[in-house]
Amino acid sequence: MKNKSAVLSFAFCLFLLLSAGLKAQGKAEASSETAKQQEPAVIPVTGEETSEKPKNGKFEFREAKTPLSGIVLTSTAYRGKGKNSIGTALDFNASYYIGRLYGKNTYSWATNKTNYLDRVGLWLLEVDGKMMIQTEDRWRPALASGVKGIFQFRDAAQPSLNSPSVSVKVDSKNTNTYASAYLSMSKRIHDKFMLNLGYADGDMPKMIYQMSEFLSNEAINLTRNSTGKPILPQSTLYAGFIWLFRDKMPIEAEIIIPQGAPLSPKLINLQLGTLLKLNFQVSYLTYRSGWEYLGMFNFRYSHFPKK
Repeated sequence: MKNKSAVLSFAFCLFLLLSAGLKAQGKAEASSETAKQQEPAVIPVTGEETSEKPKNGKFEFREAKTPLSGIVLTSTAYRGKGKNSIGTALDFNASYYIGRLYGKNTYSWATNKTNYLDRVGLWLLEVDGKMMIQTEDRWRPALASGVKGIFQFRDAAQPSLNSPSVSVKVDSKNTNTYASAYLSMSKRIHDKFMLNLGYADGDMPKMIYQMSEFLSNEAINLTRNSTGKPILPQSTLYAGFIWLFRDKMPIEAEIIIPQGAPLSPKLINLQLGTLLKLNFQVSYLTYRSGWEYLGMFNFRYSHFPKK
């Protein structure tokens, strides 16, 4: 409880800092735009190289045509579409886990060892505020620290498992709120390929335990032959990549690993739907004695910076 209070206090302080930074950043960018408009236009000479290239050996980061501020559930160190400057950013993200496509388990207490086409109906609505504290250079990664608040609710009956001797359900609640603070490190390996690595402290692991009845408190106790409420961790490691396969059609993947979690769950989100001009993704959830494929949709909106 003390850890959660500390996280929430840190989140509130950083939110105030972000609010002040947003105002200052907006004024700075407005004055910068005014100065640019007053500069005379430079007309390139015939035969002159007009493509963007590093000047005097200095690293230049080209902004993308799609948001680079996050992958699916994890955040990168970039702002908006890749603005490489110290400052703040604000994003809104909505993820919808439709259901389980297919899954297997080897639990002795489970009657069915395979499960498929089961409804999950889990919504995760996220507000993500961050501050880039170190810009990216040729050999130096970008660093950002941020906080996120998540509201979770369901639009369908919770996943459950009933057998003659066992009744298991994900949770007794249809809504939950989560908060976490994080530190992300991102580096462009190639012009169109970026790696991301980060650490989060807070409620991120709790979201994963809402995705399957095999990760419920009852299932954990049955597997470990114990009673009482399992203690969930607060620390999480995550990693991922963004590949700009097309200008507005990236291929993205991330892995989320809660540290010291019961049944050792790991979540991998793979975004391939942009190739079909959709936001459909496939998630792979693995845990001790079982695994599942989940279908989901994801929508990300970078509110600030705009460019």
